[in-house]
Order: sequence, then structure tokens, then C-alpha cells
Amino acid sequence: MTLINELHAIAETAEHHEGKTIYLAGGWFNPLQEKILKDSFSSLLRNTTVAHVHVPLLHQYQGSNPIVDGEFNPDQEWATATFDDDVNAIDNADIVVALLDAKDQDTGTIWEMGYAYATHKPVVVLTVGDTFEYPINLMPAQGAIHHLENNTLATFDFYEINKRFYVGKTI
Repeated sequence: MTLINELHAIAETAEHHEGKTIYLAGGWFNPLQEKILKDSFSSLLRNTTVAHVHVPLLHQYQGSNPIVDGEFNPDQEWATATFDDDVNAIDNADIVVALLDAKDQDTGTIWEMGYAYATHKPVVVLTVGDTFEYPINLMPAQGAIHHLENNTLATFDFYEINKRFYVGKTI
């Protein structure tokens, strides 16, 4: 089963709540990132303070997949449309939840965090991995309003987001 199919299957389990709209930013370029994305999406769908979770990978331009023979190889039309769609989805979200693999931080996720910060969207970050061994750049480390200690996305109160500082080394 492909990652996109697995995400669609997770979406089918969604509980419907009143709440916030979440843009779920995260890489999907290695097995750990895929696991973080699936686990976080599933957790957010169970959260009673979340009404909707936008996963960009589920909203690909014309339903197409830019992975050919295991290689990510988007053409310019796909890349432009995907960029525009993702920016619009961030604009329409209440909150951005960013998923960081400390060992292999996705630059697209980092950009989405910066854009959300610049447009005054709260950014909540879940970092997986040892941030003392694999430091996070100071910009995303400081740009988030709340750094989760572990994956508590199923119970996190998105109505009452208080400051929680990054713990780890920065570069």
C-alpha cells in the first residue's frame, strides 16, 4: 500500500468535531518521516479541538503523484500548482502543525513554518529524534509557539496554545 493510500485510509477513520483547521506540514521522504506523518495525522483526527486536517500529500495537483520509479521528479506545472495550493491551504488554516525529523529535516516543512510565522499563524512543532545530536536551525526552533515534548497531538488543546520553548541544540 502506498503512503497516499495509507493516508486516505486514515482519513476514513476521522471523527467529526468542532474545532480548528490544521495544516499538517511534514516530510515524507524516508520511512521515519512517513511514520511520523501517518501517526500525527491519525492523532489529529481524534483530537476534539480539531475540525479538519489538511495533509498536502492528499491534495496533489490533478491527483497526480510526482514519484516515478521511486524518484521524486515533479515537472514545473505540478511544482507551481502544488506550491500555490499549499500556500492557499496555509492561508486557510488556523494553525500549522510541523513535523520535524531531527536527523533529516525537510526544507519544505521549514519553509512552510516560516510562511506560517510570517502570516501570523501559530506554529506547533513535533520533533522526533535527538535534538542534541541533530540540532535544529535557530529560525524554526524559535519560530514555533509550542514545541511538543512527545506526540500528544491527540489530546493537545488547540484552543489554548501556550508558549513551550524548544529543547535541544540550535545551529
